[in-house]
Amino acid sequence: MRKSTLYGRRIRGDIGPLNTDPVRRLMSRIIAPAVCLTGVYQDYDEEDITQNFTIGSRMQVDDRVFYYSQAVAALAYPQQYHLVVSTDQILADNDCVSTTATTVVGRTVTVDVTGFQGGVVAENELEGGYAEFNFGGVLFCWRRIVSNLAAVANACTITVDRPFGAIYPIGAGVTLHKSIYKSVDSAAHSALFTYQPAIGVPPIEVQIDYYFWLQTYGPCWIGPTGAFPLSVADFYDVYYHTMGETNSSLGVGIGATVSPQRVGHVMGSGAYGSGAVFLELAA
Repeated sequence: MRKSTLYGRRIRGDIGPLNTDPVRRLMSRIIAPAVCLTGVYQDYDEEDITQNFTIGSRMQVDDRVFYYSQAVAALAYPQQYHLVVSTDQILADNDCVSTTATTVVGRTVTVDVTGFQGGVVAENELEGGYAEFNFGGVLFCWRRIVSNLAAVANACTITVDRPFGAIYPIGAGVTLHKSIYKSVDSAAHSALFTYQPAIGVPPIEVQIDYYFWLQTYGPCWIGPTGAFPLSVADFYDVYYHTMGETNSSLGVGIGATVSPQRVGHVMGSGAYGSGAVFLELAA
C-alpha cells in the first residue's frame, strides 16, 4: 500500500485527529507562508530584534490566529492589552506617478515615489504590501508587491505577484500600500489614532523595532473603557474605542462624528461586563 504525503510550507507539530504537538501536549502551530529567514523558531509569546519570519506570515494556534509584525514604537504596558494600529496612511501623497515614458512590462514597473515617504524607500520595504494601478481610466489592477529595489533619484522599481497581461503606459494613478503588519504602532502614540483602524492585539510587551506575533483572531483580553461589553444588558458587540481600548456600541455612541470599528464580540454571558473578547479582525 502506498503511503500518502502531507505537504506544507511549515507545519510545526502533529497534524492528526487531535491536532496536538506530541512533545508539549499542546495544540500544534500551523505557520504559513512562514518563510523562516534564520532557522530560529519564535513563538507567539516571544519578541526578537532579528526578523525570523517574513512579515505577514500567518500562525494558527488552537483557535487563535497571529500575523508576524514589526513594532515601530514600544508597545509597553498597558498597550499590550489594547488594540494597535498600522501607521500606513491613506494620503494624497501616496498617489504616485510613474517615471517618464515608463510602461508596465510583465510583473515589474518603475514608479516615481517623490510624494511617497519623500522618495526614500528601502529595498523590500514594500514587500507584502499592495499597489493600485489605474491605466488612464482604461484598466484598473490591484496587485500584491513581492519585492522592490531601493529608490534611486525618487524612482522605485517594484515587482508584483502576477503579470498585467499586456503593456500599458501607466501615467498618473499609482497608489502604494505597505504591509499593515510592518508598521504596528500603539494608538496612544499616534496623533491620528481616531482615524486609524485597529489591526490586532499584541500578546506581550514589545520593544521598538522588535518583531513579534500580533493576534488578529480568536479569544483574547482587551482593556475596556466605561461601558465595556455586557456591562449593559444586550450590548455584546465589541468596538474599537479611543487609545486602543474597547467599548460596547452604547459606550462608543453609534452615529458619532468618527464611526466606531467593530472588532469582535464579548465571550460568555450575563450583565457583569468583561474584557474577554473573541477577536474577529483577520482569520
